[in-house]
Amino acid sequence: MGSEPPVNQGGFFMRSTPLLRFKNIHTQMTATMKIEIEDVDSCNKKITLDIPYQDYRKKVDAQYAIVGQQINIPGFRKGKVPKSVIENRFGPEVKRDVLTQIISESITRAIEEKGIKAVTPPSLLKVEAEEGTDIKVSASVEVIPDFTINDYSRIELYAKINKVTEKEVDEVIAEYRLRGAKNFPVTGRPTQDKDIIKIDFKAEVDGQALTDMESNDFTLQVGAQGSLAAFNEGVLGMQIGEERDIPIDYAADYGNKAIAGKTVSYHVTLKEIQAQELPEVNDEFAQNLKEKYKTVDEMKQKTRQDLEDYEKKQARKAARKQLAEKITEMNPIHIPEGLVREQIGFMAKEVKKKQAQAHDHKHTEDCGHDHGVEETSVSLEDEKTYRTSAIKILQEELLISQLADDFKIEVSEEELDQEINGFMALLGGGNPQKIKQEWRKNGSLDRLRSRMRREKTLDQLLGKIQLKEEMIDRQ
Repeated sequence: MGSEPPVNQGGFFMRSTPLLRFKNIHTQMTATMKIEIEDVDSCNKKITLDIPYQDYRKKVDAQYAIVGQQINIPGFRKGKVPKSVIENRFGPEVKRDVLTQIISESITRAIEEKGIKAVTPPSLLKVEAEEGTDIKVSASVEVIPDFTINDYSRIELYAKINKVTEKEVDEVIAEYRLRGAKNFPVTGRPTQDKDIIKIDFKAEVDGQALTDMESNDFTLQVGAQGSLAAFNEGVLGMQIGEERDIPIDYAADYGNKAIAGKTVSYHVTLKEIQAQELPEVNDEFAQNLKEKYKTVDEMKQKTRQDLEDYEKKQARKAARKQLAEKITEMNPIHIPEGLVREQIGFMAKEVKKKQAQAHDHKHTEDCGHDHGVEETSVSLEDEKTYRTSAIKILQEELLISQLADDFKIEVSEEELDQEINGFMALLGGGNPQKIKQEWRKNGSLDRLRSRMRREKTLDQLLGKIQLKEEMIDRQ
C-alpha cells in the first residue's frame, strides 16, 4: 500500500494533490474493525485498531472509478480507460490519499463507538500498512477524565449582606429629585457649585496650542462627579462674559502622553449660567414619579426594600463565587494539556485586546491608529502568567457542568427571553427577538445560556450546603 500517510502531531490531515480532485469516498465498511482502548493516564487514551483490508480495497477501487471519469489519456475514450492503466499511472497517489482518508474515518468511528469524550484532535502514533493485509493504526487522544465530586453537604458559607442606611435611602430620593429638576437661566450673580454652565475654552501647554482640546458651547455642571476639582475651583465666581485662565497640573502617569506631567492652561469664556430647581419632597412628588407611589412614606419604604433586595442579591452572588471556589478546592481534578493551552491562549488574547482598547481610549478619534490584536501562539511568558489560573478556571467549569448534569439543570427558551427582555429594558428598549437572532448567529446566545445554567446550578447548590446570612455594616 505504499508509504505511511502524512502525520501531524496536532492531529492528522488530508493530503491534497495537484493532479486530481479526489473526493471523499463513503463506501460502506462491511468488515468488523477491531478496536482496543488503553488508558495512558487520566487525561490520555491510546486507540489501537485494525482496519480490514477489504474496506480499504473497496475505497481504492471506487476512487479508481472516479479518476477514470475525470482523466483524458490518448488512445482511450473518456470514461473507458482500463483500470490497469489508471492503477499504473495514478495508483500510488490514489492509495496514499485513500489510506489517509480511511485512517481518519476509522479513528473517528472508533472514538464515537467507544464513547470517548475527546477534547482535542487525535494524533497518529503509528501506521502499519502492507499490501494485502489489514491496516494497523495507533493514535492518542486527550479526554476529559472521569471524576467523582466529593460530598459538599457540610460546606459552611456566610452570605454577608450590607445593611441599608437612611443615608442611602436619601441618596436614592435625591436622584429622584434630580430627575424632576428644572433648569432656569441666572443673571446678575457669579457661578456657584452645582450650576450648569456653558463655556468656550482653548488649551495650551508650553506655549503651544492644543487644537484637539478646545471646544465651543461646552456644557458642564460645576462640581459634578468625575469632573476635575481644579477646573471646578477655577470657574467658581465667574460672571457671564468673563474670561479666565485656569492652569491644570496633570500627573506623570496620565493617559494622554502629550500632557502627562505638564501644566495645561485653559482659557475659558463663560457664556451662560443655569441653576437647578429641585422639586419638594411631598406626596405629590412621590405620585409623579414613574414608580407611582401614593405617599412619601411608601416611597421611602419601597426604596429601602429595593435596596435591601439588591444587597441580598449581591450577597448571594458573592456566595455563589465562594461556593464555586470551594468546590474546586475540594475536587482537584486533572485537566487535559490541550485544554489548558487553549485556555491560556484565550486569556492572553483577552488581556491584549483590553490593553489595545485602553490604548485607543487614550487617543482622539481622528488619530487613525489601528490597534487590532492578532492571533498569537502561547508564549513561555503566557504559560508562566496564566497557567495556574487557566487550570483553576477549567476545573471549576468542568465541576459545575457535572453538577448541572447531576441536577438536570436546563435553561428554557422562556428564561432566555426573560433575560434578554431585561437586558433590552436596561438599554431603553429595542427588539428582543432581533437581538436574540443576532446573538444566536454570533454565539452570544450559547454563552448566555451557559452563564444562566451555571448560575442556576450554583443557586441550587447553595440550597444543599450550610448557608447562613449575616447582616454587616458596609465596609
